[in-house]
Parts: sequence; C-alpha cells; structure tokens
Amino acid sequence: MKFLLLLLLIGSARCDDWGEASGPNGNFIVEGTAPATFSVSRNAGVKWCTPLPNTGQGSVVISNGRIFVASHAPTDGDAETGSLIIGQCFDAATGKELWRRELPGSRVTDLSSLFSDNTAASPVSDGERVCFTNVGGSMKCFDFDGKELWSRTWVPFGRHHSRQHEPILHDGKVIVVRVKPSDLNPRVTTKAGAKPLGRGRAYWTWLHAYDMKTGELAWTGESGTGIHATPLLNKETSRIVTARGGGHQPPEEPYGISLLNADDGKTIWDLPVKGYASHQNGVSNSDISALIAGKTHHIVDLKSGKIRKTSSLSEGVQVCRQVDGKYLTQSDQELAFGKKPITYQTNLIVGDYHYFRTHKGFFIGRVHLKTGKVEYLEVPAQVVRVKNAQDKLLWNKALPNDMRNAKGFLATNDKRNAGSGWGHCSAASPIVVGEHLYMPTMIGMVYVLKWNAPILDEKALVSMSDLGPAGKTWSLSSLSFSNGRIYARTMKELICIGSPD
Repeated sequence: MKFLLLLLLIGSARCDDWGEASGPNGNFIVEGTAPATFSVSRNAGVKWCTPLPNTGQGSVVISNGRIFVASHAPTDGDAETGSLIIGQCFDAATGKELWRRELPGSRVTDLSSLFSDNTAASPVSDGERVCFTNVGGSMKCFDFDGKELWSRTWVPFGRHHSRQHEPILHDGKVIVVRVKPSDLNPRVTTKAGAKPLGRGRAYWTWLHAYDMKTGELAWTGESGTGIHATPLLNKETSRIVTARGGGHQPPEEPYGISLLNADDGKTIWDLPVKGYASHQNGVSNSDISALIAGKTHHIVDLKSGKIRKTSSLSEGVQVCRQVDGKYLTQSDQELAFGKKPITYQTNLIVGDYHYFRTHKGFFIGRVHLKTGKVEYLEVPAQVVRVKNAQDKLLWNKALPNDMRNAKGFLATNDKRNAGSGWGHCSAASPIVVGEHLYMPTMIGMVYVLKWNAPILDEKALVSMSDLGPAGKTWSLSSLSFSNGRIYARTMKELICIGSPD
C-alpha cells in the first residue's frame, strides 16, 4: 500500500513526452531512470549537442519525437537587449533542426537577465500542436510541420520582468499569464511609463486559458496572479495553486496564495499571507500545499485553504556543512538568511519532502511535510573541470561567466547576469526522475540527489554534474526528460544526455 501511495505522489505513469516545462504530471516529477552523473564539459554522457541561434531561457519540450525550444533572434554582433524571439523545432533523436518561426514582442528586455527575458516562458505541446509564448506580448500556435494555426498579441504592463509563470497544458487548453487588455499603450512596458497608471485591477496580470485548437479564450482566472509567481497545476485534483506578492510591489492583491479550478478558472479559496513573496512554485499534492513566507515554512490544507502547520526555516534546523574539507552534520543549528526571500522558484514537493535551494549561502534544503523537520546540505558553488586535471571545488564563489552565445557574441547588459545563479535570481526549477532530484543552477551546475535519502547529508548527493565548461556555460532553464534521456539548453546549445549504449 505504501508503494502504491508513493507512485501516486511522484507520478504513476511513465510518459515519453515532456509536453510542458513542469513535465507530464505538471509537478516536475516523473517515474523512470535517467543518467545520475554526467559532464558536458568532458563530453561524458552526451548524445548530441546542437548550437542555438542566441541566448534563451525557456525549457526544452519533447513531444512525439520532436523538440521545441525558444531563443532570442540571432544578432550580427554583441547585443544587450531584444524583443523578437524564435520558436524552433528539432528532431529529438538527432538534434537536427526541422524549422523555426518568429514571434514578435512589444516589450524590449535585456538579454540573458537573471530575472528572465522574453524567452522565459517555455513552449507547450499536446502531441499535434505546439504553442510558443513571447513574454513580451505574443503567442503563436503551430502544427508539427510549422504551419501557423493561430496567434494572440498584447502589451505587457510594467518593466519588471520576473521569471514569471510557465505555460500550463490542461484539458486541451494552454494557460498563460497576461494582462486582460490587448491594446495598452506601449509606453506602459517601461517602469516610468507604467508608474503613473497605479495599481488598478485593469493592469493586473491573470491566468488566461486558450483552446489549443482554435486560440479562443476559454476562461480568465478569478484571482490575480503576480508577475513573480509560478502557478502549478495539480493534475490529480485539477486545481492550480497561484499567488501574488514579491519585490517591486506588484499590484495584484491580497498578497498570498489562491486555489483555482483549472476547468474554469474559478476561485476555490484565497489565503492572504502577510509579507508573502511569490518568488516560488505553487506546489501541492493531493492533500496539502506548501509555501515559504519570510523565514517560516507553512503547510496549507488544500481543501480548506487553512494553515495546518508552521516550521522555522532558520532556528533549530539540521545542517550538514563542509568544515576543513570534510562534511559535518549538526542538529539544533541557526542559519541567517537576510531580508530577501529564502528561495526563488527552486522549490518542489516530492513524496514527504518540500525541497528548495537557499538564497544566502550555498545550501539545498528540505522540510519533512509530516514532522516539520528542516535539513540543509551545503554544496560547492561550482566544480571546475579541465582536461588532464582533477575536479576543483569552489565553495564560496563561482567563476564569472563569459555571457557569450554560440557565435561568440555577448548577449547581456547587466554584470549580475554573470554571477553564480544563487541569491537574487529567478532560478530554474528542479525536476525529479525516479529516485533522483536534479537541481540546476545558472552556471550550468546540476546537483543530483537521492530525494528520499533518510538524512540530507553528503551521502544523499549523488553527483555534481555539469552542462558545460565552468565560466562558459549559462542557463536558466529547467531540465526535461524523455525515453531515458535528459534534455537541456544553455545560452550556447541544445543538449541531449543519455546513458552509454
């Protein structure tokens, strides 16, 4: 019975498609077996790599043997900003490009921003069609031959471009976050242009569900969705956990989380949470949702919307840290996290655990959902791998990134984009394949853990894998999985990782 319950919690059916950023079960979790150790920098486990036209952030989507991914439009030299993005289709077996299409944007963003850019929303595919979203204000749906089926355009409100929502596929619909009007003045895409219009509901962002076949609007969510939030669909209950709140005072209120019916967008309950920052995934299972507010972890009853249990994330916790080159596990510890939200989009519920990556320091944390026990494991910021040399562990600081695309052109305008990907960064979400959790960072590090390890210590850390050479690899994309292979994208390339034949 326990085994059957576990299967329900982590996704009972293995699926060869990864049709949206959060995977076939909508929670970043699938059954299966994937490589637990790999190194693109040493060509270990790499099946193929294909250069991409420019930087991009959305995840790889796999459907019916096709890969879909979006990048910014190619440039003829160094570039700092852009609005036009390119939706591409590849053969999943070989990495060969089959077609590409353009999606214009009404908003210009800085390229490769650690807070997202116009490519941050991943494609979605239902096995016959694919929908690409330019966060700068457009959507286009194509068949698998690249024929355009329908499109929608709008003008985003406000300059601040957090990583935001990942498009959701549900019941033949694609669910995105956008403002309700389609004809706002383009000046509102800048911070200066948006400020005079205030915080009125006319400028809020909401979940919108469009029919994948026709592009017709099916419903708009009753509760607003903040620009920072990553709502997730619980496919077992057909419910979406969405949220509001966070930095730069987003206008949607009240700050906190809501549960929506994924079939019609109706609000089931709203839970105001004082000081809540929605820089996190709207995680849930069949029974509860979990959230982090300040330094406190909350478990919320999914049926009633009431808080069941709270735990301190900073006091009385267990910490496994590196001391003089060795790991030491200590109980009843206190960690200082500062004023920023503890985590940014790196949280995931799997089994009885709520995992996340911390803002301050280099720690992977988890909360046991039944007992409330909080554990942390310190990890190196980066592993430097070069030919004919042993791995070098950098514990407190990563090498600065070159921020160059496959053509060697700079694609950035903010020095913070070249940082480690920890701290103040709209990070990529982890995924789980079978018994392993894969936690990626912006510099191409992938921490692989046994998520159900009895103790979160160095024995739970299976590998510190990589998506490319240290200092030359940049990615804000979650990983994807299909047919025993892991798929990833960096600023420079599309990557397929598999076990040896």
